[in-house]
Amino acid sequence: MRAIKRTAAAMLAAVMTLGFASCGGSSDSKGGSSSSMPEKKLEEDQQDIVNRLAGEMEARELENNEIKWFSFYDINPTASEDKEIGVDLALFQTKYNGKITYQQTTWDTKFDDLAAKLMANDAPDFVGADDMDMFPRGAIKGMIEPIDDYIDFESPLWADMKSANDQFVFKGSHYVAVSRVDPSYIWIYNKNVIADNGMDDPAELYAKGEWNWDTFSDMCKDFVDAEADKWALDGWYYENALTESSGKALIGMEGGNIINNIDSPEIAKAQNMMYELQKNNVVYPKHEHDWKVRGDVFGTGIASGLTLFYPIGLWAIEDAPSVTEPYGDLSAGEVMFVPVPCAADSDAQYVPSRIHGFCICKGAKNPEGVAAWLDCTRYAETDPAAHAITIQQYKDKYGWTDEMLEMREEIYAKAAEHPVFEFATGVSKDISNITDGIIKKSMHPSDPGGWSQTVEENKNVLDYLIEEAQTKIE
Repeated sequence: MRAIKRTAAAMLAAVMTLGFASCGGSSDSKGGSSSSMPEKKLEEDQQDIVNRLAGEMEARELENNEIKWFSFYDINPTASEDKEIGVDLALFQTKYNGKITYQQTTWDTKFDDLAAKLMANDAPDFVGADDMDMFPRGAIKGMIEPIDDYIDFESPLWADMKSANDQFVFKGSHYVAVSRVDPSYIWIYNKNVIADNGMDDPAELYAKGEWNWDTFSDMCKDFVDAEADKWALDGWYYENALTESSGKALIGMEGGNIINNIDSPEIAKAQNMMYELQKNNVVYPKHEHDWKVRGDVFGTGIASGLTLFYPIGLWAIEDAPSVTEPYGDLSAGEVMFVPVPCAADSDAQYVPSRIHGFCICKGAKNPEGVAAWLDCTRYAETDPAAHAITIQQYKDKYGWTDEMLEMREEIYAKAAEHPVFEFATGVSKDISNITDGIIKKSMHPSDPGGWSQTVEENKNVLDYLIEEAQTKIE
C-alpha cells in the first residue's frame, strides 16, 4: 500500500483510545461488527477512578446509547487478546452504558463505502479525523455535518482545544471535534542494534541537541549494506516525516485558505537532503518486493538488526506485545524512539502532527450519542488520574520503560509548541495523489529525482487544483 494508512497516538498527559489495527483492516467485510473477543475491563482501582469521573461529569440525556463507528479499525479492544480497553471507552460504558458498534470498511475503499451508505440512507453515526483526510473533503462532499449543535467549543471542557478546533471550520461551522494534537511520526530504533554497530544512541544525541538531519544521515550511510540485506530505513512514512520536519507542509492552510508550499525554500532544503541521502541507497527496496515493507509487517528488521530506523506513528508501539514484537522487547529496554530529525540549523524542533478527533456523519441517527462519546474523550484527557491509567497500562501491560514515557512526553510538548499539519489528503484525492508522488520522488528507491524538476513539473497543476477546491470552500 502506498498511502499513509494509520491513525492515532496520544501525549503522555493524554489518554488515547487503545484499539487500533494496522493498515487496511483485517477482513474484507464492509459492514461487520466487532469480533467476539472476551470483554475487556480495567483493573479494579482503575475502574474506581472511572466511576468517580463518571459521577462528576455532566450527563447528556440519550434516547439511544449505541453509536455506529465506521472505519478500517475498531475503537473497541478487539484487535488481540492482550489489547487493553481505553479509558475513554470505559468512561462511555460506565456513564451511559454506551456501546460502540463497529462497521468495518478498508483504507482504500472507505470514502466510496461511506458514500454508498449515505445514498442508501444507512449512515453510520461517526468517523475518525485522525488521518487528516476527512476535512475539508468530507464537508465539501456532504459526508459529514456541522458539530456546533452538539459541542460547545467555548465550554470549560473544550476551551483548551478551541484553537485547534478552529482550524477545522468550513463555511463558518466546525466539522471536527479535536480532542488533542498528536505527533504524526516518531523514529523507532533498537538500542541493541545501535550499540552493536558502534553508534551513538539517538536519544542521547537528542538530549545534547545533536539529533538532526546530519547525524541521522551519517548513521544511515554507515549502516547500509545491500549485500547483507541491511537497510537504514523501511516503512511508508519517512518521506512525509522528513519533508514536514522542515517546518512547512506541502499543502497547508492559513486563515481558512489552502496554501501550496511546493516552492518554499524550507521544503526544498529538506528534499535536497533526502535526495543526497537516497543516492546512497539507504532505504529498503520495496520496488523489488512487490512494493511491500520487509516481511509485509511494520517493524520487521528492527529487532533482528537488518533495519536501523523505522519512522512511523506512536501507535506502532502503543500496542500489545504481540503487535510490537518486531521492534524488540520493550520491557527489556531494547526499544526506543526519538522525534523526527530536523535541520541542524533549524530555528525550532518542528514536529509533523495530526489531530485526534471525530466527525458526525451526514444523516447520523444518533448524533447526541456521538456527542456523549466526544465528551468522554475530553474528560479522559483532562483528568490527571485518568491519564495515569493509560500510562500504567503502557508500563504494566505493554512493557514501556520510564525512558520511553519521558521521550513520549517530550515529543508531545514539542508538538504543542511547533506542530506541522499536512492537509493534502484532506483537500481532495486528486491533490493527495499528486503530493504522495511528489514527496516520495526524492527518496524513490529505484530512481530518486531532483527537487527543482519536481517543482517545475507539478506547481501549476497543484495551483489549479487548490484554486478549484478553494472556490468550493468559499
